[in-house]
Amino acid sequence: MKVVTSVVNNPIFIQIQYYTLQKYMKCNYEFIVFNDAKSFPDYSNGGDINVKNVIEELCKKLHIQCIDIPNQHHVQQTDASTRTADSMNFILKYQKVFPDKYLLLDSDMFLIDDFDLTDYENYDCSIVLQSRNNFKTNYFWNGLYYFDIHKMNNLQLLNWNCSPGCDTGGMTQYWLSNNSQNPNAIYYIKHLSSGDWDESKIPENLKDNSKLIHFIKTDPRNQNGKFYSEIYDNKFLHYRAGGNWEKKNMNIHVALSIKLRQSLLD
Repeated sequence: MKVVTSVVNNPIFIQIQYYTLQKYMKCNYEFIVFNDAKSFPDYSNGGDINVKNVIEELCKKLHIQCIDIPNQHHVQQTDASTRTADSMNFILKYQKVFPDKYLLLDSDMFLIDDFDLTDYENYDCSIVLQSRNNFKTNYFWNGLYYFDIHKMNNLQLLNWNCSPGCDTGGMTQYWLSNNSQNPNAIYYIKHLSSGDWDESKIPENLKDNSKLIHFIKTDPRNQNGKFYSEIYDNKFLHYRAGGNWEKKNMNIHVALSIKLRQSLLD
């Protein structure tokens, strides 16, 4: 199996993913980083064009395969969803050329408990379902998925481009409509979504993880007693907005990611 991620900034996230995968992944895997950092000043890198090289050097140090994503055209293409769709389609092409089982993690998605694919490998794929247009359009979220490329049908219908009323992945609605009736095709990943949960909903398996809970509870992005970070299938923490699509000061994310690293790594 291959675990893949697409990174646009923050090398600290790569460190956290690398070591939490080592700690919690209970099956054999190869970790691959797709480097989508920009070589030009941009909101995604906080104006620091050296980030791309820093990511490459960190991957060399940790012996992680690092693959550059062509993105020079993003100088003119500033929409975050369209940029992300480009990156996801580049990864999809790689997956078709090198068919395998793939677990994709958003750049700020981290394992927080033991994971061994048991819940996922009985299906062709595992996805987080998104809905738009008053629930008339269902499609994949791009931040977490499991694909068994050998088992999935209609690969030609997979497309991470946006569609009217939908962000990244809107075009996956066509693959979904052609395969959703197959009971073995799709496992739907459950999650606690940003702004919709609080301490009362912390999963049982995580209640003794005091450092993690402290980070979630003290996140300055929380509002009205609701948590900003997300949890998927009780095993994945999504820091959220780490790619800086909200166009905030990157120092905020750097400071928070250091605190996250302290809470997740011994």
